[in-house]
Amino acid sequence: MQKKKVAVVGGGATGVSLLWAITSQPRSRREVELTLFHDEDKVGGHSRTIPVLFDAHGRGHVAEGIINEPTYAVDIGVQFVCETLYPNLYLMLEDPWFKAKVKLHRHPELKISGTFRDNLNWGNFDPYQHGPKFDACYTPDAVRDAKRFQRDMHFAYLQVIKGKRMWKMSVGEYLDKRGYSREGNFFRYMLIPYLSIINGYGTTDLLESSIRDLFPIFAKLPTIQEVGPYASFTKPGTGWDRFRDGAQTWVEAMAYLARTFGAKIETDTIVTSVRPTPAGQVCVVWKDQNGAEQADVFDQVVLTTDMNVNRKLLNNPHNRYWDQQAEYIAADKFELIPGVCYIHQDKDVLAPPLRDDLEDGQFNCYFCWDPSSGNVMGLPYKLEQSFQTYHMQNILGTPFPCYVSMYSKDEGAVVPRPETIIYKKTWVHGRWLAGFFDKAKRELHEIQGLGNVWFAGNNTSVDSEEGALISAMIIAERISSFQYPWRQLGYARTYYEYFLDMMFPKPSPFARMAERGRSEYEAALAAEAPDEDWPEHD
Repeated sequence: MQKKKVAVVGGGATGVSLLWAITSQPRSRREVELTLFHDEDKVGGHSRTIPVLFDAHGRGHVAEGIINEPTYAVDIGVQFVCETLYPNLYLMLEDPWFKAKVKLHRHPELKISGTFRDNLNWGNFDPYQHGPKFDACYTPDAVRDAKRFQRDMHFAYLQVIKGKRMWKMSVGEYLDKRGYSREGNFFRYMLIPYLSIINGYGTTDLLESSIRDLFPIFAKLPTIQEVGPYASFTKPGTGWDRFRDGAQTWVEAMAYLARTFGAKIETDTIVTSVRPTPAGQVCVVWKDQNGAEQADVFDQVVLTTDMNVNRKLLNNPHNRYWDQQAEYIAADKFELIPGVCYIHQDKDVLAPPLRDDLEDGQFNCYFCWDPSSGNVMGLPYKLEQSFQTYHMQNILGTPFPCYVSMYSKDEGAVVPRPETIIYKKTWVHGRWLAGFFDKAKRELHEIQGLGNVWFAGNNTSVDSEEGALISAMIIAERISSFQYPWRQLGYARTYYEYFLDMMFPKPSPFARMAERGRSEYEAALAAEAPDEDWPEHD
């Protein structure tokens, strides 16, 4: 039997997960001949890991080639994972082969802070909750509102507020129905920063986050989540893991297996056009490492790149399906956000009142304070110039100070001095939470497979390793005989069914399972104490 030729555009976690999925099962790998095109020298994409080497003077450099000195695996995208939010990834990593190649390291406590003024700061750990730097933030009203938010989030599945189930609300709708002040300390200095940290950094649409998305982060799930909550305004996060040798080890482990079973991975190649042919196949045009234009014909193509790139690839005179595709992948349906990541050693990027390096991550609005900014949420700072910084000495144990700072846009923001920058990466992407673009994601199935072109990645699921893996498996089921590999029913399968219903809407087993388990779930939640201990305000 002649194999079906499939091209995969994009060598991030989604593209490589697709290669792994199809080649991981004998029947599907006998059916499909796979070629992946990636525009960088190594696979990884947003899961790319940069090996950093420190010289005798403490200056960090990107390690090149084989060296005999210790390097530190600094991730430019994903920093932490957890079993509740990444259940299918954790199942994969239980496989003996992956278990030997990809190591997770439990981070003891995730300590984060928010900083705004010399006397207006907060932290989710004890030293950052008392004293003159923190008193202006931890007012009695802020503590009360935070406790109410956390209690409501814990019971979000049951709560009905003014005739509507909290589970189905956006954060903004919930705040309005519950009467939270948009001028209060909790909203301005605790909630918005926390939503920014979860999202990656500040954006003006944070209140569109869904309660359903935030629920497993702020609540402890009975019978599923052994530790938690992962997020709290008053206690360090627990249950977070980090890829010991960087997230790229996972992507490269999948790539190695795929290559072993015959998949081709073409790096340093830039795809310029995807064109359905009159014969019903798809012509892919690309530039190779030498800049020479190449082309080949495939039976099917899977696009795992962002929608901005997808529009450029498909919008050409040879694509007779473009008018239909354009309607579903338009820019106003997938408003991707820019991102800039710096690996650097500039301590001046930290806010002056919080430069003692006690936290793991710092959300910084200190340098963008502007009560007259007039932004959409009435904040006294310019959210678009905020950023967050991870302390690699605390997270990785680097021998010298090293930071990872993430921005939506670095224009107008305080950025590391050029001489301190070890590595810089610019990109665009979706949102980490699934609820963003929900309508557009659910409509995308109308053109999935049209002209033998398919879409996978964060445009179809969620911007994380879990979303990448799930969307890849779902598309693998559509273009080959691949079957979901973990047969047992459970939380991971439920998570998979949720995104399956998003990508290809239909009566979903997820909905039926949720309804069957509702009475047991309600009983388990009702038995738990809703409040956590809070430090007394001085």
